[in-house]
Amino acid sequence: MRKMLFFSAIARWSILSICCAGLLFFASNDSALAQATTESAVVVTGEEVPSAYGAPPGFSRARFSNAVNAYVLPPWAFFFGELFEGQGFRHGPPDYLFTQEIEMGLPFRFNVAAEAQFERFNGGGGARSVSLEARWALADWNKIPLNPTLFAEYKFGVGTIRHEEVQPPMGAGGEEEEEEEGGPPKVPDAYEFRLLLAQDFGEHVEWAMNWFFEKENTGDRGREWGFSQAAITPILLPNERLKVGVEMLYKNTTVKDTRGDPLHSFTIGPTLAWKPTAQTRLDISPLFGCTAGAPVADVFVAFSWLFGGERAEAEAPVSSRFRYYTDAAYARSGKDSGKEMKQVAYVPPCPEWYGDREWNLNLWGTYTFTNTEFAPNPSLIDIVQSTSEGGPVLGTYDRYIGGDHAWGGGGGIKYFFCRYAGVGVEGFALDATKPGFNIFEDQSVPILIKQRINHNHTVGAVLGTLTLRYPIPCTRLSPYAWAGVGAIFGGGERDQLHTQGPPDAFLVNAQTDHFGAETKLLGQFGAGVEFRFSRHVAMINDLSFGVIDGPRNNFGMFRSGLNFAF
Repeated sequence: MRKMLFFSAIARWSILSICCAGLLFFASNDSALAQATTESAVVVTGEEVPSAYGAPPGFSRARFSNAVNAYVLPPWAFFFGELFEGQGFRHGPPDYLFTQEIEMGLPFRFNVAAEAQFERFNGGGGARSVSLEARWALADWNKIPLNPTLFAEYKFGVGTIRHEEVQPPMGAGGEEEEEEEGGPPKVPDAYEFRLLLAQDFGEHVEWAMNWFFEKENTGDRGREWGFSQAAITPILLPNERLKVGVEMLYKNTTVKDTRGDPLHSFTIGPTLAWKPTAQTRLDISPLFGCTAGAPVADVFVAFSWLFGGERAEAEAPVSSRFRYYTDAAYARSGKDSGKEMKQVAYVPPCPEWYGDREWNLNLWGTYTFTNTEFAPNPSLIDIVQSTSEGGPVLGTYDRYIGGDHAWGGGGGIKYFFCRYAGVGVEGFALDATKPGFNIFEDQSVPILIKQRINHNHTVGAVLGTLTLRYPIPCTRLSPYAWAGVGAIFGGGERDQLHTQGPPDAFLVNAQTDHFGAETKLLGQFGAGVEFRFSRHVAMINDLSFGVIDGPRNNFGMFRSGLNFAF
């Protein structure tokens, strides 16, 4: 009965919010329709960001607020965001999620995007997932009520599960089921679909709502559906520097063993959007839990950039709120105020941020995650037993770099012999560790020595590279792709156990051979984006994958750093 009341309350609230927004729309001041237009040049001084297919610029940023997306980007515009989410729970330590996203607008109301998510929980952390997204708006702005947009996303799990949204079921003895013997489970792949709705009501309120459904492909096959919505209004109207509003998020979460008993999470709180510059924005949303299954607090902080697409559409946004006119134009024109004239704006020449020929010096930090998740070795006695039976059990872990992840840094130098292509050489070093063991058993003594060891080592690589880039005209932004071939060294230590005697761990003679580091051929390829602060200084971010002699050795690498051009 409680669940029915809860869902009924949510349904009533959602319908009421949409109806109230609709009333605001029809009751808003219709002076924009009654206002006479004049035949004169006008100066547009609203938001300095581009408009997508006639939408107000506030809806043309990919992310409407921290938990809500809306509509699409203008063609060839780029959105880059850094998002932090901190969840405080009623029991246990907090969970911190860091997300980096880049999105590109395409013609015909399409968008494509990529995200990388990292997690920090209970003293541990690392990469969690990498995802690819696409969205498509069904029509130009205001051609269909609520401007529906379709959204699809596929998430690739690249880390281990550090925090479960739904607690595992109790075992027969009343205790939670123990962790799998192979170590913490891997984050499963998942897919997600959303319906994005958005509308501006009059000249005062912007509203957006997302309905979503997400399903994990493996593991406990978690399933999540719900909605998020936000309504905001500008309080500093010129250039819309500051907006305030309210935001909320509801999630219904289950796993394969709890389909009949979902976890309900509803959070709500204020949201604030501040634009320090024309193309950057800071969003802050402290949401507070209203249900037993919700976190006590869910705090979002996002910093985003929007570049490119300034000349994708010549018209000003539809809403008259974004149009401001100068009286001087009327005085100079001498035209009848009852006539209408198309808007005119001076377009300055584009600055050149990238040279046709230039040298680039890169310096960057890196986070590397291995293709094979680390799982602690089983009992060392089990290793002896398994080896004596002809099938050693050594656990699952990367065979070259070692554990789940490693931090490091690197640099390189490139020469761009034309605007779009360059060659160079680069290298990196990683602070890595690799699990191992030392076992010695002699029945003539008798003696049994068994100990776990760690191979702490520095892994380095040197590569020759080819880079292809596309500096987007009239922007500071340049997407790029690169590939390289070289050598990697300093990793690959391994321990091999030899046994003699019957297939019994306590009756054999056993001895461990240790093999040191080895040098292997490395191939690496990736893609990223460069942003020029000035003609000679830029920030670079990219994601790449390295291939080393078999899938157990491969790795992914995220890099972030500076580029100096001269």
